[in-house]
Amino acid sequence: MKSQQNEPTKRFLSVSPEKCVGCSICEFACSLEKEDTLNPIKSRIRIIRGPPFIHLATTCRQCEDTPCIRACPKEALYQSEESGAILVEAEKCDGCNWCLEACAYGAIRYDKDADTVVICDLCEGEPKCKEMCPEEAIDFVAEESDIVKTWVTASKKWIDASEMLIKMTRGEGTADILAESKEIMERIDEKYLKLFGKEKKH
Repeated sequence: MKSQQNEPTKRFLSVSPEKCVGCSICEFACSLEKEDTLNPIKSRIRIIRGPPFIHLATTCRQCEDTPCIRACPKEALYQSEESGAILVEAEKCDGCNWCLEACAYGAIRYDKDADTVVICDLCEGEPKCKEMCPEEAIDFVAEESDIVKTWVTASKKWIDASEMLIKMTRGEGTADILAESKEIMERIDEKYLKLFGKEKKH
């Protein structure tokens, strides 16, 4: 009998909306790694920006029922037994985009230049988006319940942020808010400089 310890654990990338600041560095890092260009349109992870304080990056969840795979008429998609990542056989894909319609998370992108779809493949377990995120908002999770926990925490943060905004309108706590914002921007600038340095080397 095969030991459960030796069996690969399916993990997918989750983004904490509590930490995400919508800086787009994950998109740039992904496009540089996968497409050799700093172009967020070419990214396999997407930033979704909502009301104030709400930012979220989304990518493939490797759904158990794999609706994208079932929707593909050309059988161009399959799931890796090792990592659980949804992989694309580009030579089979005819760009019909049925998998895009089937994905509930908007995690699949059609590349018109290659005339095929692209999906996050987890970078062989070392995703560049996770590595480059200045706020460490991206992490591996194994269960959907882990995502629910991050949203509960985030909802509390948004309440605090709303109260903070009200105080700012009254001229209260402005110095602390500006100091925190400055620290965040410094971390973002550091990552951008690193990314653009990598691009020049190419």
